Amino acid sequence: MVWLIAGPGRFPWSSDATRDLSVYLRPSQRTTLLQPDALCFDAPDVLFVIPSAPNNTQERDAIRKTWGQWAGTWGEGKRVNWEYGTSKLVFFLGTAKAQERVSSRIWAESELFGDLVVEDFVDSYTNLTLKSVFMLKWVNQNCPSAQYIMKADDDIFVNVPNLHRTLSSLSPSKVLTGSLICGARPIHDPRSKWYTPHYMFREGYYPNYLSGTGYVLSGDLVDPLFSAAISTPYFHLEDVFLTGICARKIGVRPTDNFGFSYQPRALSPCVYKEIVMGHEVSPSEMLKLWNLLSQPATVAKCRPIKKSKLKSHVATKCVWR
Repeated sequence: MVWLIAGPGRFPWSSDATRDLSVYLRPSQRTTLLQPDALCFDAPDVLFVIPSAPNNTQERDAIRKTWGQWAGTWGEGKRVNWEYGTSKLVFFLGTAKAQERVSSRIWAESELFGDLVVEDFVDSYTNLTLKSVFMLKWVNQNCPSAQYIMKADDDIFVNVPNLHRTLSSLSPSKVLTGSLICGARPIHDPRSKWYTPHYMFREGYYPNYLSGTGYVLSGDLVDPLFSAAISTPYFHLEDVFLTGICARKIGVRPTDNFGFSYQPRALSPCVYKEIVMGHEVSPSEMLKLWNLLSQPATVAKCRPIKKSKLKSHVATKCVWR
């Protein structure tokens, strides 16, 4: 089991901690503690993998009741069919504490909905990279024929039909797209949520990378990114690590897509009918937004919105790093 978790005020990835991911990931071993049965018996065009903390029950329920109805169904192994493709959805968890690897509450939730994957590591913020690489391992072993994988946090609202339309316009190979961040510098202040010790990253700038709030990769990148990850020293900021450092290692450039944004959007059906995803949407806001989007008369009244109002951050003049 992966134990790495620190007490208050301590950064767990100390300079003497091993950063060999194969030690934690155990690539040749089965490490999944709980998973749906035959989720990918029929390979979906888009597999949604939603990292979620064990205690985030309300967030998972809100997704199931809202945009998750676009993205998948629970307990019966069905797919949602759209003009542009099919979808499946799973929530991806670690363990809450070492003494109870999978709680009775999580077992019950899995029995009811059949959409939980639990991997063998302690679920914590500084273990997010482990979580993301475990996701690649799980997809590689259990859903290798998915054409695309979308990783989205559980406070993200996804317009699934718009995502399918967006992906249908792209080449199906070597896609890594989302909200691109360029020219970001490491933060060396230990008080910061995004603190990076010098011993973990010595360059002056991060490679261009995609915000970890939500991004898409094509299925043909799952194995190369996983292989790159387990042969690269661990870095705790998962989006920088996977979509920046590891993507650069395999020669893939992440691209910006206008429909993605890591910044909160106006909670309006007129906005969300135009885009792919929005960030920092609470469970109650998700339900409200879904109800508004489900009213054709309300949506029909929407007027065109300027692009600057839809997305304030647009990656421009990026130097390839």
